[in-house]
Amino acid sequence: MRRVTSYLIFLVSAGSFFLSSSFLYAGDLGTAKSGANSIGVNARKVIDAALQPGTCPFIEGVVKFFGQGLDWSFDRLVVGADRAKVSEISDHVVSGMAQGLSDFKIDQGINQTLDAFEGLAKKFWAKDFTSQILQGTPAKVKPYLKAGFEYNSNVFDEPEAPKTRDEVLWTWTPGVSVNFPFGADDRYRIGAVYEARFLEFGKYDQHDDIGQSFGALGNFKLTDNLYVNVTEEYVKDAARAGTAFVKRVEYEDQKVSPTVGYNWRDWTFETQYENAHRRYDSSIYDQFEYDNNVITGRAYRTLAPNFRGLLEYNYSHFDYDYDVTRPGRYHQGRVGVVGQLSERTGILARVGYMDRNYHSSKGEFDKPVADIRLRHTLTKRTDLDFYFHRTSYESTFTNNRFLDEKRFQASATYLFTSKLRGRTGGALIRQNYDAAAATGRVFIKRRDTVGNLFVGFDYAFRPWLLTSIDYRYERNNSNNSNFDYTNHGMALGLIMPL
Repeated sequence: MRRVTSYLIFLVSAGSFFLSSSFLYAGDLGTAKSGANSIGVNARKVIDAALQPGTCPFIEGVVKFFGQGLDWSFDRLVVGADRAKVSEISDHVVSGMAQGLSDFKIDQGINQTLDAFEGLAKKFWAKDFTSQILQGTPAKVKPYLKAGFEYNSNVFDEPEAPKTRDEVLWTWTPGVSVNFPFGADDRYRIGAVYEARFLEFGKYDQHDDIGQSFGALGNFKLTDNLYVNVTEEYVKDAARAGTAFVKRVEYEDQKVSPTVGYNWRDWTFETQYENAHRRYDSSIYDQFEYDNNVITGRAYRTLAPNFRGLLEYNYSHFDYDYDVTRPGRYHQGRVGVVGQLSERTGILARVGYMDRNYHSSKGEFDKPVADIRLRHTLTKRTDLDFYFHRTSYESTFTNNRFLDEKRFQASATYLFTSKLRGRTGGALIRQNYDAAAATGRVFIKRRDTVGNLFVGFDYAFRPWLLTSIDYRYERNNSNNSNFDYTNHGMALGLIMPL
């Protein structure tokens, strides 16, 4: 990277030299001075215009052009669906299923059972909880229960030879969320969510696990222009083992992140600090334990209604207490836009560069980075979501310090009725590791290509009883055959906001 940077500096310097030389060669030193003055004047005009309130008519036109173009392109999908009578077919299928349930009086039995359960809950628990804790306060306390059943065709993501292991998994997740607004006009807010997770294996019960997570946030609007946000995340869980005969990898993650922001005219300036660490229960993984500190600065500028430009800088430093060769840092700068291209299309797009370095390595780790998210409301029933990123992460694979990832994913939701929603999507991921590593008899720079697809349905029997069914397919192709695997999963889920 230093060679590349030096080369770019040389090109810029040489270009400046030849440009100034061309003025002098023309025998008009006054023209050269006039050109320099003109550049300075234009630069001041640009800066003055940026500091003035108001939007930019040219950018408004560009945003409108792209927004209308995207809306028109997506509308071609609607035209095609109308010609294929997709909406009519889906309505007929759903109404036919509902009629079948009604003919066999299944819906009647379900409703009677749910009515009875709801009546008992209100009589013996919910009403008492509300009267004792919630009434008379702005606090909202919402306990809930999530339950899941999953069949997994390859529970340890093992290579296909000699044999993969299927399994049935049960997950029980009780939780509670708290939201407490206070102050004049509720300008302050504190919230928190806690979950406990109980994972049970049907056949390989030595891998049963108990995990928990906690999240908290505070939003404080100190003045009309000045605000402070604070978030905290804590997770204690276990990554699934690679085989049936290896103990699961238990870990603990914690992250705290305060942000200070100030609104001035059409600008917003933010400064953020993030402190994160990872710890493992087993000393085998001590070398991968780290502390991470990140300092971020952001500036937003309104360019058009509901559309802002973005400039962001990150400095991140990693410390590894048990491996003196792994500490490192990166500088990352990105520029982009965020907001609405139209009433139906929203975008977040950032591109930039990451200058990454490790204290005990002279390798080349610098990378271009980008992330783009496009959300579009296709119809009143249909929403689309597209996402792409190219970035780097710290790696826990052997002696590799980081991995370079490129990801593209897309998803869609379709509202069949007010209670029934369909979901589908997929992702294609490419992961490249920076160094050759030995696993078994294979010594190679690992390269993985991961593809996954899913389709699912959500049904709301009642506001307090939400159910889901999902099918998931995942395939990993690696140049290291130890990491090739195929996995099929079928899951049933239930959420009960109590």
